[in-house]
Amino acid sequence: MENFFEKSLMGILNENTKLFLNMQNVGMGEVIMDIYVARQPIFDSDYNVVAYELLYRDGDMNLFKGNIADNVATSIVLMNSYLNFGIYSLVGDARVFINFDGHLIKSGIPELLNKDKVVIEILESVEPDHKLLGKMKRLKELGYTLAIDDYTADYGYEEVTNLCDIVKVDFIQCSREEIESVVERLKESNKLILAEKVETKEEFQWAKSLGFDYYQGFYFSKPSIEKRKALWGSALQYVRLMNELNSPEPDYEALSDIILMDVSLTYKLLKLVNSNTRLQYEIKSIKQALAMLGVKKFSRWLSLAMVRNICKQETDEVVRYAMIRSNLLKEIGINSDLKDSVDELALLGTLSILDAILEMDMEKVVDSLPVSNEIKDTLLGKKTIYSDAMEICFAYERGIFTEAINSALNINYKIELLSTHYLSSVTWADRMFEELKNSH
Repeated sequence: MENFFEKSLMGILNENTKLFLNMQNVGMGEVIMDIYVARQPIFDSDYNVVAYELLYRDGDMNLFKGNIADNVATSIVLMNSYLNFGIYSLVGDARVFINFDGHLIKSGIPELLNKDKVVIEILESVEPDHKLLGKMKRLKELGYTLAIDDYTADYGYEEVTNLCDIVKVDFIQCSREEIESVVERLKESNKLILAEKVETKEEFQWAKSLGFDYYQGFYFSKPSIEKRKALWGSALQYVRLMNELNSPEPDYEALSDIILMDVSLTYKLLKLVNSNTRLQYEIKSIKQALAMLGVKKFSRWLSLAMVRNICKQETDEVVRYAMIRSNLLKEIGINSDLKDSVDELALLGTLSILDAILEMDMEKVVDSLPVSNEIKDTLLGKKTIYSDAMEICFAYERGIFTEAINSALNINYKIELLSTHYLSSVTWADRMFEELKNSH
């Protein structure tokens, strides 16, 4: 019998997706790559931006090549928008329209998103069945706004139209007579209507005269491409997480240990908690982040992360340093006055190399993460309760042992243990990398 995670994952990985994944060379470690997302503004009649549509892009060319399935494209848009850019850094307080196909809606992915932030845009190619309509009704009951994309006069699924709040009328595929007929019918149903693919001022003026509520198209703005460095995670860690999540009672300690071994997963989990709530919780450990998010919601997001993990990967030495630091700081904590802060120290080690990986100032990196001020300040080099442990770690890496001695005295850590703890951390990191290679 399929468990929840398998159902969620298979709801996303349809045959087209699996074929696409099989064509990729998925590697064994971390890699830094450029990621993209395009956004196109949506206006009201007074040229005010009221929302943005987020669109899949895989490079600097401003177009969708149609080389992947719709559900994969949406999964990548969600991962990039929420876990790499941060949805609020992309669109501020505006709402966002995101395309969803039937597989993603049935898998429950839209329910992970903020109902006040996201408009669930149903692709015109979706063929509704009982399960899909049930999911759409549930989304409506939960307070989500639904829209239908590329609507034309011959759209044949009235039950979908009835459930949608906003209808995007395709100005390229419809004649003027058809648009007039569609507008009249939709107005009678009290639908909000959006003029889509408006390309000239004359079309905009005519659409205004018909009473459209919103407008989108090249006349106003072509989609603008946003680009950023991003982390890809290792395939083995996803498998380990799946195994633990599939157990009758997932162990938060085990999940935390797996995530901390992967810089990408650590970063994305923290971004996910922040994007989900937008409340600036002060997270001190991965276990706390998991508890706040919940295993069920994390499972669904992990399925998206797996779809995103479809690229060639290579081990990056800087990630190995993060693993070593995380384990070393854990050992320092266990053997010092900081034994009650072991989880925080392990998290610090994993996060300590993000500025180098993402090619961003650390201040900008930590600004978007819901970690405690103590963790943020430590990463920024300020004096905190954790900074002596960090100094011991950094001093040993630089070979400046006098600094390590002074910091060790401050937290009652026996400096003679440092070489042993460092070597054991290196051995542990090497073993993890060997497992990654053997799993590929």
